[in-house]
Amino acid sequence: MDSNDAHHLPDNQLPWDQGQIAQDTTTTSESESSSSDTDDEQEGAITQRIDHLLSYLQKNEYHYDSYVEMINLLRQQGDLVRLRAIRNKMSQLFPLTEDLWLQWIADEANIAQTEEEKANVTQILDKATVDYMSVGLWQKYAAYCIEEGVGNHNDIRNIYERALTSAGLHLTKGCYIWDDYREFELSILNSMAETDDLTSVAKEMLDQKDKITTLYKRQLAIPLLGMQNTWRDFESWMKDDSSIDDYTKQVYEQAVEKLDQRMQYEDSLLSVESTLEGYKSYIEFEKSTNEPARIQLQVYERAVRNCPWTATLWHGYLRAQERANVSLTKMRDTVTAALNCNLGSMENDLSLWLIYIDRLRRSAKDKKDDNEDLALLRETFQAALNHMYNRYETIESIDYLQKYWARVEARQHNNMEKCRQLREELLNIGHKGELSYWTEYIELERAYGNISNCRKLFSRAIRAIHDDPEGICQAWLDFEREEGLLSDWDIAQAKCQDQLQIVSQRRAKAAEKEAEEKKKRKEEKERSKMQDRINRKLAQTIAERNEEEKHSIEENRVREKRKPSFDNRDEFSTVKKRKIEDNSVRPIREKERYNEKTSVFISNVSFTATEEDIRNFFAECGDVVDVRLVRTPNGKFKGYGYVEFKDELITQKALKLDRNPLAGRPVYVSENVDKSKHPTEFKFPNGINRSTVFVKNIKDITPERLREVFNQFEGLQDVRCVARKSGKSRGFAYVEYSNEVSANKAVKALHNTEIDGTTISVAISNPDAKETQDHDKNDKADNKEYNERKNRPMLNESQVTSRGRGRTGLSFMVPRSVKKNESGSSSAEGNSSSSNKLSNNDFRKMLMKK
Repeated sequence: MDSNDAHHLPDNQLPWDQGQIAQDTTTTSESESSSSDTDDEQEGAITQRIDHLLSYLQKNEYHYDSYVEMINLLRQQGDLVRLRAIRNKMSQLFPLTEDLWLQWIADEANIAQTEEEKANVTQILDKATVDYMSVGLWQKYAAYCIEEGVGNHNDIRNIYERALTSAGLHLTKGCYIWDDYREFELSILNSMAETDDLTSVAKEMLDQKDKITTLYKRQLAIPLLGMQNTWRDFESWMKDDSSIDDYTKQVYEQAVEKLDQRMQYEDSLLSVESTLEGYKSYIEFEKSTNEPARIQLQVYERAVRNCPWTATLWHGYLRAQERANVSLTKMRDTVTAALNCNLGSMENDLSLWLIYIDRLRRSAKDKKDDNEDLALLRETFQAALNHMYNRYETIESIDYLQKYWARVEARQHNNMEKCRQLREELLNIGHKGELSYWTEYIELERAYGNISNCRKLFSRAIRAIHDDPEGICQAWLDFEREEGLLSDWDIAQAKCQDQLQIVSQRRAKAAEKEAEEKKKRKEEKERSKMQDRINRKLAQTIAERNEEEKHSIEENRVREKRKPSFDNRDEFSTVKKRKIEDNSVRPIREKERYNEKTSVFISNVSFTATEEDIRNFFAECGDVVDVRLVRTPNGKFKGYGYVEFKDELITQKALKLDRNPLAGRPVYVSENVDKSKHPTEFKFPNGINRSTVFVKNIKDITPERLREVFNQFEGLQDVRCVARKSGKSRGFAYVEYSNEVSANKAVKALHNTEIDGTTISVAISNPDAKETQDHDKNDKADNKEYNERKNRPMLNESQVTSRGRGRTGLSFMVPRSVKKNESGSSSAEGNSSSSNKLSNNDFRKMLMKK
């Protein structure tokens, strides 16, 4: 296989390297046993691959590459029987290339010894020349018969004449056949000259010379490559230029002119990229020369051999065969070969059948049913229908063929019975409800059948057609107006009105049903949308609660670890002492060591964040000098820290990253200042701000979507969506404009409107001082429960003794009236004692009485 077949068989088609196999089989191994093992492995691999290909070809009969690979493997294995079988099978399915035929012929010629085997080689050669138009194959055919002595001189001449008819007009290679033919005749002439009896062969020699002269003249009349050399040989043969007649010279000059005109097209065929376009241009040129009988078949045959996948070439080839009055059998073989090439679409295959059927239709002029051409036409119609439906399995693939067949039967052969059968089949395969199929049927019946059948068809059609019932009713009324009586028109009108009333009722029911279904779909969609919204909100609420609980539990756990118990005071004091000792050795990294102008304070950082994450977070601002994350005694990150930068400019950029997300949480970035000297003030102004609007109920709306909605009013400066520490939206935002007019327009236009299914509330921003502080206090909600529990008094310390709670612990059982009196009396005594203070003399008198 050479470069002509390279596109059929990729280099990686085989799981092994064929060249390596050949090399391994010819290389002498170091040991006989290892060589034998290698051969056995290679043989086993080839056998396994052959079995796999046979199995594959049973399922994919038209896979060209598999046949080529199978032939190469069987040649390596030397299995002649299976090799012949696979070659015969491939030649039945595909047109073989010149190299495949020459390879086959060489294999058979090498083993041909008997006359029967040699005859088998000539049969293969004959088959090859018919299958592939090749100058090389004809040369091989003639040379083999001459060398092996197959046939006499007349048989060899017959082969050469056939070769000239098939390939003698080939502009670039046809000269080789003419030259071989002349050499054969010259060899016969030389054998006569070597005979001693010159008188007995004198007449035969003259006849032989005339044959050679005639071959020269025939060749010089055809435009062939190298014909100038042939003319010089002819002059030498004739011995004298004056002996060459003027007609031969004139014909030669015309052939040279034709050769020059065609050489540019032959040169274009040498480019692989432009082969198809080159053949098309070549064919168009030859058509313009008004010599279709000479070239069209030859050029088309070359074209379909080199570009068999191109449908337009096959279509042109078939029409050229009809113009040249090629036999019907030859045309049918061409159609079969084209269909085997798998032209890629239903339209291409249909066109092949139609071109052949057109030829048969033009040939079958006799209307008698026993006409052989008519029988062949019907057989071809049926074969085309079977092929198209079996290959494409669609009704569309056979519609036109069956319509065409019905028209041919009605118009050309006046066979309405067959026409009705074909049209009824069309209706029954799925076209009963289509107006066009009924109208075509009725027109054929009206033109070639009878009026009574037309009325029957109209009566059936108005009940069957659903795509245009008004159209068929109007067609029936028009038909009766042109063909029938008034009574016929009245009957048709009555039937049409009844049918149209039924159609109207059906349409009303269908419209009502469609409206109900549409309403149901809308309600279902709304319910689904509402349920999705509820599910999203529920999931969001659960996620927020889980996040808050997780955060609270983590902080409480850290605090509990830091709080010393009464049972481990010694251990705590030991740890504290060790910590003090360690701190005395390790330098303390205090906040004061950072310059306030080149550092920031970060908080609400995820506990999982690392120093590297912080550096990456601020990397876009500039160089980060240091990062200090505040940690618990056991090394746990507390969620805040300090970051120092190279200069103040980078610090200002870092402050702009305030509330940007890191690890799913918004990071608070603020100035690193001493709060005792610089109390924290709220970032945004308190009180009414007429250029800023307050937007509520936006939990399901993204900041980008919010900006898109409010950007319709000019002067939009900022959109601030308030979020929790976890990063979840709190459901409200502030939209800041550059002027009050735009803010007022936004309130009027967007208050109580829907955005993506959510109704929002819009008002002029008017937060008081408490509300602005609540923004920060809400961020501390995670610690609220702990602080309340910490500050709540658990027991009255006056009621606790070393032995536990005293009897006063039962004071809750004393009646309210008693408790009230006791409290009142004690209060009175207290008041009297406080109002009448005793002096030292009073105390002395009290002691003297005792």
